Amino acid sequence: MVYRDVDFDSAVRIFEGYCRSKGLAAETLKTYMYALDRLREVLHHSEASPALPTRDDLRHFAGNMLHQGLARGTIRIRMRSVRVFANFLEREELVEVSPMTGVEIPRVPKSMPKILSVQEIHKLLRASKTGTWYGVRNHAMLSAFLDTGVRLGELVKLDVADVDLNSQSILVRDGKGSKDRQVFIGRVLARSLRRWAEIRRYGQETDAYFSTRDGCRLDKRNVARIIERVAARAGLGDRRVHPHLLRHTFATHFIKNGGDPFSLQRLLGHADIKTTMIYVNLAGADLEEAHAKASPLDRIRSA
Repeated sequence: MVYRDVDFDSAVRIFEGYCRSKGLAAETLKTYMYALDRLREVLHHSEASPALPTRDDLRHFAGNMLHQGLARGTIRIRMRSVRVFANFLEREELVEVSPMTGVEIPRVPKSMPKILSVQEIHKLLRASKTGTWYGVRNHAMLSAFLDTGVRLGELVKLDVADVDLNSQSILVRDGKGSKDRQVFIGRVLARSLRRWAEIRRYGQETDAYFSTRDGCRLDKRNVARIIERVAARAGLGDRRVHPHLLRHTFATHFIKNGGDPFSLQRLLGHADIKTTMIYVNLAGADLEEAHAKASPLDRIRSA
């Protein structure tokens, strides 16, 4: 379909409708639309809709963000969002050539994710054991993060029916990319979840696996605050302990303990193995020891 005489606001509405029709994740669409709102502010300050952006407009947009002192990571996210929109304009023949052609997106130095040490993990789990209903729940919740690497949004969506303690597995529904996946759990986590299963059912009529005392599903903010409080109690207040840090910690220790990247990719729900390889690099200091233990030729010669 070819649209003619389309201004910026109309093009954005068409783009938004296209994204929704493709089932784009709500958070991704929110990111795109926020970036386009900021672009509109730079293109035109009056109430009238500006014309479609040109290459010079987008260079000015990037320069304006740099002038504001925004972090390069923020600028990169916004420019990548604008690039998706610009490519859509070209594909739908709203413009002859994408206005992003020739516009560079600032590079961001790759920083390795931080993780918790084994000693810090012990401190965190010990601090969650308060001997109360809440303590049992919080210990099970922290253990789930550390033994499965689930995302915060995935954990709060868990229902009772998704946790199978007999097969020691959890069904993660509607993960990133709207995909379901099965993750497996170890004996320690299974024991923690069994203890939680024993006490959560009293007075609970909710399907939510992790809930408040009055049966309401925990939301993301609840869980983040619980983790912060437990971390402070554990003496880790100088560190920013959050759900994604626990995900990084799981992934790195999984590799350190001999797990393979392809299994980790499936457990984490990564679409691209390159994302998973970050944890191989992070665990690199231990790979020498791992190779010494598992060298095929050394093991063959010693057999």
